[in-house]
Formats: sequence, C-alpha cells, structure tokens
Amino acid sequence: MYTVKKIVNTIIRCLAACCGLFLIIHCRVIAACLTGIEMPEAPAWHKKCFHC
Repeated sequence: MYTVKKIVNTIIRCLAACCGLFLIIHCRVIAACLTGIEMPEAPAWHKKCFHC
C-alpha cells in the first residue's frame, strides 16, 4: 500500500528529474542569456510547435 508520503516523495523526485533534464537540454541558451552572446538557433520542430 502506498502512503501519501511515498507518493509526494515520488512526485518531487520526478519534478527534480524533469527540471534537471530541462537544464541539460537548454544549457547553451542559458549560457547565452547569462553571458550576453547571441542565442543559438532553435530547431525547426521547435519553431513549428512553439511560435516564438
């Protein structure tokens, strides 16, 4: 039987993993933002799915 504490702990671990993955994927964009250099070009699928 799952307890609420185990469920919340699992959710927090999943969110931490997703946040870490986001940081790994976007490390070049984050570095460009912090240093002021030119932003890297987004891939074609990103432009199609997210109209920025």
